[in-house]
Amino acid sequence: MPKPSPALLAGLFLATLATLCLEVLDTRLLSVMAWYHLSFFAVSTAMFGMAAGALHVYLGGERFEGRRAVEALPRHAAWFAIAIPVCHLGNLVVRIPSGITAPSISALAISTLFLAVPFYFAGVVVTIALMRSGVRIGLAYAVDLAGAALGGLLVFPLFAWSNLSTGVVAVGAIAALSAACFARHAGTRAWPFVLLGVALCAGAVTNASAERPLTLWYVKDRYLGSEKFDLERWNVHSRITMPSRTDREPFYWGRGSKAEHTAVEARPIAIDGDALTVMTRWDGDPAGLAWVQHDVTSLPYHLRRGGDVVVLGVGGGRDVLTALWAESRSVLGIELNGITVGLLTGPFRDYAGIANRPEVELVHDEARSHLAQLTRADRRFDVVQMSLIDTWASTAAGGFTLSENGLYTREAFATYLRSLRPGGLCSVSRWYDPAKVSETTRLLSLGVAALLDRGVQAPAQHVVLASASQVATLLMSVDPLGAEDLRRIEEACERSGFQLLIAPGRPIEEPTFRNVLAARDLPGLAAAVADPVYDYSPPSDERPFFFNLLKPSHAFSRAAFDQAGGVLRGNLQATATLVALTLISLVLVLLVIVLPLASTGLPAMDLRSFLLSIAWFAAIGFGFMLVQIGFMQRFSVYLGHPAYAVIAVLATMILAAGAGSLASDRVRVEERGAASARVALAAAAVIALAALALRPLVAQTAHFGTAGRVAITVAIVGGVAFALGFCFPTGMRLVRRISSTADAWMWGVNGATGVLGAAAAVAIAMWLGISANLWLAAALYTTLALVGPALARRARA
Repeated sequence: MPKPSPALLAGLFLATLATLCLEVLDTRLLSVMAWYHLSFFAVSTAMFGMAAGALHVYLGGERFEGRRAVEALPRHAAWFAIAIPVCHLGNLVVRIPSGITAPSISALAISTLFLAVPFYFAGVVVTIALMRSGVRIGLAYAVDLAGAALGGLLVFPLFAWSNLSTGVVAVGAIAALSAACFARHAGTRAWPFVLLGVALCAGAVTNASAERPLTLWYVKDRYLGSEKFDLERWNVHSRITMPSRTDREPFYWGRGSKAEHTAVEARPIAIDGDALTVMTRWDGDPAGLAWVQHDVTSLPYHLRRGGDVVVLGVGGGRDVLTALWAESRSVLGIELNGITVGLLTGPFRDYAGIANRPEVELVHDEARSHLAQLTRADRRFDVVQMSLIDTWASTAAGGFTLSENGLYTREAFATYLRSLRPGGLCSVSRWYDPAKVSETTRLLSLGVAALLDRGVQAPAQHVVLASASQVATLLMSVDPLGAEDLRRIEEACERSGFQLLIAPGRPIEEPTFRNVLAARDLPGLAAAVADPVYDYSPPSDERPFFFNLLKPSHAFSRAAFDQAGGVLRGNLQATATLVALTLISLVLVLLVIVLPLASTGLPAMDLRSFLLSIAWFAAIGFGFMLVQIGFMQRFSVYLGHPAYAVIAVLATMILAAGAGSLASDRVRVEERGAASARVALAAAAVIALAALALRPLVAQTAHFGTAGRVAITVAIVGGVAFALGFCFPTGMRLVRRISSTADAWMWGVNGATGVLGAAAAVAIAMWLGISANLWLAAALYTTLALVGPALARRARA
């Protein structure tokens, strides 16, 4: 074995660092450019590109062997570096139209290719460095994994420095430096690649300091070329922009019909293109806030003035102003997005005014876990308020995976109710349209379920629902609402022009509302919300998809579309987009992986051995992605945002699975017959254990700080991934004992099923629950206990 070259290892480290960093950046790109549920597609496309690149090396024959393989490394690394910014530019100008039409499918296909091309070159580079460079595989794997893990973390400083496009160009510079290292290893000229890296680095610095930097052209099917922004900032989970305009009217979520005109200056703030929050100019005089009482979101303060308040999701500070109008004794605002908190406490501190108030405390943290921490510290509140915490992206896309999902579950509502003082109110506002199917029915179902979980016998005595201007506010209390509460509610509705839909002792006109409030237990609630078309069941952490109201049997129903408001139309579009992406993935897999393999003919092995080999690698390819996507979705609720979960899960699974692969070199179970079955059963058992333990473990540790929750995430994911890491090399060694010409087929099948498994995992979680992914993965790995010994027997024969 030749002595490892430091230049080769440095090039591999930089290449894998750039690869995983680009993968995470692409999840952000798709979230802003299109919809949140396309984030998973960045993971799937990266796997597709890497598999295609690896397959190209395996089928390339002499072009990727010996000295020619070493000389190919810097060339393909340079193409990787060039493809990163070029394909990013291509994606910036691709408009993905709404709906499922020929133009939108074509745009999705083009965007998929732009995403995949850089990973194709990365796949070529990594495969040559690992398999054709002659370096000890254990050392090469260790360097590969270290680079990938660091790449996942690199996105944090990149976004702290500048925007998405700057980060992408900087990643291209890193890839160019990897080409220079490979050139040095090959003994060829490195300076052209150094110059390429310097040029890309200069481009990143120039874009970061530009007055109008390169940024997105289209956001949610809207052209941004003519829009001007006074501010654009990025972090790992959002893009914040402040348009160059000032509104001269107060911002209402749900304006009452009797609200009078008031001159108020405000600045709109857009989050990921379509989510809106507003920063109102306030000079600190409470008399200037009288207008807020005419917003239906102010309803809890008409009942509980002068108390201690917690606002979940501060945004531009609109709800904090309402709490200040109500002369609240203390106002705690918890906001996940550090950019908006920084604006309110930094450059716009005097403009917004709320951070100057001594009774106001603004905290940058995930709302649910922070509130759980306060509850354990025995801090209670008179009002817990959460007004329309979502984005239009989540609403319109059905909220496949989004931080707000973790705030609209039975477990989350249980946290809110536990944080209340006796007589305290939990206030949640959502969109409502009496003429259309709306999410308010599901919100009411969720609220009643939370009250039943608390032991409330008659939820109708604990609930108020009022609406104005297509927004409804739900008030809940663990204690029954009294006659004085009812009087104040009626006076507020009369004074501001709110419509009182539900209140204790009043008849309820809407039949579904009436049936929901009549429920006395959870089975009764399930019967009350039963519907053949729409899913009104209360979401849980197991199925945290509050915004996904359509049942799969009617996902493409024209009748459902005709009855749908904005949310349901988004459900239809999101479901159709998921199907379209799956079909695009299938076509690309057939064209780029299956057909090239088929053209080379079957490997030199009998048909039964070939089918058994295919079964092994298809099971682990599909099963691995079910686990990975399932973990991303489950831990996005736990950690507070998908971006955190993507980074933690990707980096940990790469490291731990790689460590398992390395450990399998020492065990060599394929040489001991039935031992391969024990490896498969161990992997299945670890997955099943995680499926069983996740829910209680998450419930017991939800109050932990971010660092603690990340550590638990890493421990769970790492333990499972380590066991899964044994299966690929074990299967490859079993197959190689039968045929030395089957490597390309096994790599291709594993990559193809992984790509398709990512799309399947999203659909399974939406309609069956996140744990269903883990149980299906456990079943797939269990089947390997039959396949492995059969392969071992055929190898001995």
